[in-house]
Amino acid sequence: MFTSDEKPAIGRQINQFLLWLDRIPLWWTGILIVVVFFSPYFILGDGCIFEINDQLDESIMNYMLPARHLWDGSTVYPEMLGGVNASGMQPSAILFLPLYCLFSARVAFLTQYMICFVLAFLGMYLLVKESTESSILAVIAGACFCVLPLYPVYGLSEFGIPLVAYAFLCLWKRKRILPALMCTLLFGLTSHLVYTGYVVLGLWLLALLVAFFQKRKNKWPVLGFAELLVTYVIVNWSLILEILVGDSSYVSHREEMVSSATPFFETFWSLFRNSAQHAPSLHKYLILPIVIFLLLGAFCKKEETDRMIYKAAVINFLFLIGIALFYAFCHMTVVVDFKNSVTGFLHYFQIHRFYWLYPADWYLEFALAAAVLWRTKVPHTDSRMLPGKLVILAVCLLPTLQLLKVNSGMYLNVNQINNGSGITGYISWESWFSEDLMQEIDDAIGRDKSTYRVAHLGVSPAPALMHGFYTVDGYSNNYPLEYKHRFREVIAPEIEKNEEVRVYFDTWGNRCYLFNSITGNYMRLQKGNTLVYEGLEFDMEALRELGCEYLFSGAEIGDADRMGMELVGYFETEDSYWGIWVYRL
Repeated sequence: MFTSDEKPAIGRQINQFLLWLDRIPLWWTGILIVVVFFSPYFILGDGCIFEINDQLDESIMNYMLPARHLWDGSTVYPEMLGGVNASGMQPSAILFLPLYCLFSARVAFLTQYMICFVLAFLGMYLLVKESTESSILAVIAGACFCVLPLYPVYGLSEFGIPLVAYAFLCLWKRKRILPALMCTLLFGLTSHLVYTGYVVLGLWLLALLVAFFQKRKNKWPVLGFAELLVTYVIVNWSLILEILVGDSSYVSHREEMVSSATPFFETFWSLFRNSAQHAPSLHKYLILPIVIFLLLGAFCKKEETDRMIYKAAVINFLFLIGIALFYAFCHMTVVVDFKNSVTGFLHYFQIHRFYWLYPADWYLEFALAAAVLWRTKVPHTDSRMLPGKLVILAVCLLPTLQLLKVNSGMYLNVNQINNGSGITGYISWESWFSEDLMQEIDDAIGRDKSTYRVAHLGVSPAPALMHGFYTVDGYSNNYPLEYKHRFREVIAPEIEKNEEVRVYFDTWGNRCYLFNSITGNYMRLQKGNTLVYEGLEFDMEALRELGCEYLFSGAEIGDADRMGMELVGYFETEDSYWGIWVYRL
């Protein structure tokens, strides 16, 4: 047992240790986090788990197809949708494209994820350390941010926000100029202009305008802005020409997209509390602690640095509210009606994507608000009582840490190691792309894949595309409107039976699949299902006119003869998610 004199001594020693720890560089902890987080991915190998939606079923093809045609000068990639324009298949992070030329798709994608993960931690660590002078808070914020279930297929569009913010801050303060310019260039080459690039450029320009009116003379932020702008112009030259002068070889299917209005307050509150699609910030349990820290900070005696941090925390919190208000405004009826009434860039540009800043900005905000508590001294003493404050922060973070745990990629892969797909229901990389299964089908058809095209029923086209089959269907956010109309002729009799599916295709159209009245827009029929398609009324002649000669179906077609098709065979493998019936048209 400790005496009453020993207890304060131990408390002071812990406090001194935390003060020392808070001052030394702790960026190396990111290495430990990376090793722990990605170990399950390496243990599972091809059996590892990634988010499929909008990644393995779509955007990964924005790397695979350009990589296959990197040196042949192709302006059209013939593998998908009967031939999709290269300008509509640009990768989100062009600097990662060589990975898909050098390595297998899984190794390239995992490497891309690891790079994004490391830069996410490092960027947040450096940003928080620069803003709060606290290594401990920097590690906390960086660790929470990098494990978020963000989409690595979008490169640094979200993962890199703290890094580019840190670069701007350095240029603003006239320090670490060369590393800051390098980070800015890196962000420009590994993020997409239409996802968060325009947001970063817009906010950077706003800061330059503020500096101009305040008569601040600093060339470095101007140079950084110019560097990022030029990088985006070079990388997105064809897109910019299309926007500014309408210089495009085709009319995009996005011209027929129809936006929908939502109630203002409900939309605002939903985004503010939960964020939205593709920007999972998992921050809802941080809001109350942040508000409490800010309220307490208003009554605390602060030194000059502390006042600056508190001001930054308040302004950033208001900015987060402003993003939600802007998002809700963009979904108001009057705004949506305007978007639907115009054509061209204004019709389909999603300006509301400011909310993609949420994952990074909420954890920065927590660090800033926590820094107010962290740096405040106990009244009438010089002590900061860091052990007690660290406990408070840990308690405040517990609900969020639970959310981060169960939603993280590491948790999914650990669960897969312990239980397998039979219990988890997860679809592994190996079972999704089913290379062995695709090879069996390829061998059974026995023809050069470039000489015919295939369509899919109840099955995603992604595995066939990954294997090199040429498809008449696919998932693309920018393909010719004329092709959408031709494809609609094929499915028109079927989608007219299902109003929800018809509206889904007609008003969006990114998924150009064989939607139907039986399985609707579901394209993940698993092997072993007992479904039998019967009575389908596809326009088979229109399908043949698209060049389709084979149909890959996730279920047996009971009346294939009536549709003018003959069965080639049924195929499945032990590791495949799919069981595929192949028919010849």
